[in-house]
Amino acid sequence: MPWCFLALGPGGLVAQRPSFWIEFGARLGKVLLPLAWRYATARMPLEEEAAWRQAERRGQGDEWLKQRHRVRRKTQT
Repeated sequence: MPWCFLALGPGGLVAQRPSFWIEFGARLGKVLLPLAWRYATARMPLEEEAAWRQAERRGQGDEWLKQRHRVRRKTQT
Protein backbone atom coordinates (compact mmCIF):
# COMPACT_ATOMS: atom_id res chain seq x y z
CA MET A 1 0.00 0.00 0.00
CA PRO A 2 2.87 2.51 0.47
CA TRP A 3 3.32 2.67 -3.33
CA CYS A 4 -0.02 4.49 -3.67
CA PHE A 5 1.34 7.34 -1.57
CA LEU A 6 4.29 7.60 -3.92
CA ALA A 7 1.89 7.83 -6.85
CA LEU A 8 0.08 10.75 -5.22
CA GLY A 9 3.31 12.57 -4.58
CA PRO A 10 3.37 15.95 -2.86
CA GLY A 11 0.08 16.93 -4.53
CA GLY A 12 -1.78 14.40 -2.41
CA LEU A 13 -0.45 15.98 0.75
CA VAL A 14 -1.19 19.51 -0.41
CA ALA A 15 -4.76 18.66 -1.40
CA GLN A 16 -5.53 17.62 2.19
CA ARG A 17 -4.94 21.12 3.49
CA PRO A 18 -7.96 23.46 3.77
CA SER A 19 -5.85 26.37 2.52
CA PHE A 20 -5.35 24.52 -0.78
CA TRP A 21 -9.09 24.14 -1.33
CA ILE A 22 -9.78 27.75 -0.35
CA GLU A 23 -7.16 28.99 -2.82
CA PHE A 24 -8.37 26.56 -5.49
CA GLY A 25 -11.99 27.71 -5.06
CA ALA A 26 -10.97 31.35 -5.18
CA ARG A 27 -9.02 30.91 -8.41
CA LEU A 28 -11.75 28.80 -9.97
CA GLY A 29 -14.37 31.39 -9.01
CA LYS A 30 -12.26 34.20 -10.41
CA VAL A 31 -12.14 32.45 -13.79
CA LEU A 32 -15.68 31.04 -13.99
CA LEU A 33 -17.74 33.83 -12.44
CA PRO A 34 -17.31 36.32 -15.33
CA LEU A 35 -18.25 33.61 -17.84
CA ALA A 36 -21.31 32.62 -15.84
CA TRP A 37 -22.33 36.27 -15.39
CA ARG A 38 -22.04 36.91 -19.14
CA TYR A 39 -24.19 33.85 -19.88
CA ALA A 40 -26.81 34.63 -17.22
CA THR A 41 -27.27 38.26 -18.22
CA ALA A 42 -27.45 37.75 -21.99
CA ARG A 43 -30.67 39.08 -23.49
CA MET A 44 -32.48 38.70 -26.76
CA PRO A 45 -32.27 41.59 -29.18
CA LEU A 46 -35.25 43.91 -28.69
CA GLU A 47 -36.85 42.98 -32.03
CA GLU A 48 -36.74 39.26 -31.19
CA GLU A 49 -38.10 39.88 -27.72
CA ALA A 50 -41.03 41.83 -29.16
CA ALA A 51 -41.78 39.01 -31.62
CA TRP A 52 -41.58 36.44 -28.80
CA ARG A 53 -43.98 38.46 -26.64
CA GLN A 54 -46.47 38.63 -29.53
CA ALA A 55 -46.19 34.85 -29.95
CA GLU A 56 -46.78 34.45 -26.20
CA ARG A 57 -49.98 36.50 -26.46
CA ARG A 58 -51.14 34.20 -29.26
CA GLY A 59 -50.28 31.16 -27.09
CA GLN A 60 -47.41 30.08 -29.35
CA GLY A 61 -44.46 31.19 -27.26
CA ASP A 62 -42.94 27.73 -26.76
CA GLU A 63 -43.10 26.92 -30.46
CA TRP A 64 -41.55 30.28 -31.31
CA LEU A 65 -38.62 29.63 -28.94
CA LYS A 66 -38.06 26.13 -30.36
CA GLN A 67 -38.00 27.55 -33.89
CA ARG A 68 -35.57 30.29 -32.81
CA HIS A 69 -33.19 27.71 -31.31
CA ARG A 70 -33.36 25.58 -34.46
CA VAL A 71 -32.53 28.54 -36.68
CA ARG A 72 -29.67 29.66 -34.43
CA ARG A 73 -28.14 26.17 -34.39
CA LYS A 74 -28.22 26.01 -38.20
CA THR A 75 -26.52 29.40 -38.56
CA GLN A 76 -23.77 28.49 -36.05
CA THR A 77 -22.66 25.36 -37.95
